Amino acid sequence: MFGKIKTEKDRQHVFDEYMLSILKRREVIKKNKKIIEEKGFSYDPTINEDKIKGAFNSYMDSLVVKNYLIEQIYTRLKINKTMATQFVNKLDANQVLILSKVIHEFIKDIQDKYVSINDYILKASFDELQGTYNVLQQQEKNSEIVTQNQVEQNAVLQENIPTEDLEEGEESLMSDFLKKRFLTWKVCEILVSLN
Repeated sequence: MFGKIKTEKDRQHVFDEYMLSILKRREVIKKNKKIIEEKGFSYDPTINEDKIKGAFNSYMDSLVVKNYLIEQIYTRLKINKTMATQFVNKLDANQVLILSKVIHEFIKDIQDKYVSINDYILKASFDELQGTYNVLQQQEKNSEIVTQNQVEQNAVLQENIPTEDLEEGEESLMSDFLKKRFLTWKVCEILVSLN
């Protein structure tokens, strides 16, 4: 995997992506174990984790949010109320939830880009906004996974490596690169021995 890559920066990027994929798989396994432990044997592996289950507690909640969105869109964009209603009614529960979180950015984006507004412009703008929102959400999840893994690795290191060894490693004259590799290999060895 690393043989074809020429620069150290590219190698580090590929290594980081590889470690992130491993960490994501671990998170899914932990989630599944937690679900199984909490609910007994009623776990359904066909659940789509990307969708938000139970976005609204009741039908009335979804109606209130949809009406709010319709009012915001047609009053601030100065368009026909039926067009705003048709646009919001075409959205599923997850899309309504996303739009409710970023309605002000959505309206500002449309006002900045377009003079006249039609249904196609509303849908295209929302699709673009939803894609950006999903990317940002994924980046936040990735950073949470990495920080959580770093905390877990630190705890495992503190438990399994004596403090004297850690202090000796800090006092030595190894470069930053070698220190990172040393700790990474130690963590990998410990994790392999734990599994």
